Amino acid sequence: MARAVHETARDVEVWQIELREPGDRDERRAALRLALARRLGGDPSEIRLISGPHGKPALADPVDGLHFSLSSSGRCCLIAVTTIGPIGVDVERVVPRKYLERIAARRFAPEEAAAIADRRGESALRAFYNCWTRKEAYLKATGTGLTAPLDGVVVSVDDERPAILALRDDDPGAWFLAAVAPARDLIGAVAVRLGDYRAGEPAVRLLTA
Repeated sequence: MARAVHETARDVEVWQIELREPGDRDERRAALRLALARRLGGDPSEIRLISGPHGKPALADPVDGLHFSLSSSGRCCLIAVTTIGPIGVDVERVVPRKYLERIAARRFAPEEAAAIADRRGESALRAFYNCWTRKEAYLKATGTGLTAPLDGVVVSVDDERPAILALRDDDPGAWFLAAVAPARDLIGAVAVRLGDYRAGEPAVRLLTA
């Protein structure tokens, strides 16, 4: 299989693919093969996937330096691909939730819960989903997913400045966090470990397939 040479190392590609059946595992895997084939070149049918730790998809024949992550909500499937470092993506449909402040107080860090409680209506709802998707994107990039406590990751909750503010066992400065907005009623985030990357802020490109 060809190596990932079609884009520069600055790129974080986030592919948006519409599923026919919400949450269908086989269709999600087919979408992942399509996105990886676009990056690697070749036929999607030639890409073999296996389940890694915590069920995260992995290449049966790994490609050096290629990192990817997948998330879906309803019919929207996002697939993030990069050569910068480990990556995680999450997307959630924004729907009203009962007991929003109670959930935030129980699951999030105190400063995040307070920031959400200070907002009202749609602003509070968006802050909640910003917080959730940014945390999950980071946790997916580390490979732990939601097996790790959410309050060990402290993030911004506003629309304008996505950032990892504090980590229980990691350096926030080692990470890049970006918001992804595939539709008005969807909120997404992508987190990338920068490692030795020193080429400025990565460029995040939202693509459709």
